[in-house]
Amino acid sequence: MRRAGAAKFRRHARAMASTLLLVPILSACAGASAGLGTSSESCFTALPAAYKAVGPGAKLLGVRLLPAARVGEVMLGLPQGSNKALCLLAFELPDSTGGYRVIRRDDKVFGHFRLVAYSLQSKTVLKVRSREALPMRFAHEISIV
Repeated sequence: MRRAGAAKFRRHARAMASTLLLVPILSACAGASAGLGTSSESCFTALPAAYKAVGPGAKLLGVRLLPAARVGEVMLGLPQGSNKALCLLAFELPDSTGGYRVIRRDDKVFGHFRLVAYSLQSKTVLKVRSREALPMRFAHEISIV
């Protein structure tokens, strides 16, 4: 009888040890970047400055960490610097009625948008630009943007 109890205890102990070893791995998979499906989590530090730059009523659509050259294609006249990557943040602005209207046609999304280029290196907003169409996708497949 004692042996059966000891064997049962060892099985439970092994199961508990296995579970404890998996917890750090599983919690890493359930982190913020995994939930968002993005590698742009470092860009979320740009949110306060970006909101201030776009003004009141702006609604965040998404954040992307991109090579500086790609951001330069979207934000013409961007100051040249030593940045290898920049954050590009997209905001939707309300229309004259105070509502938000996004229209999707084929692969394009139209509306009243403002893009913000932000440098993580210097922690500054480099440029703000208004657009009528988004130059790239800023959200997940389930969203219209």
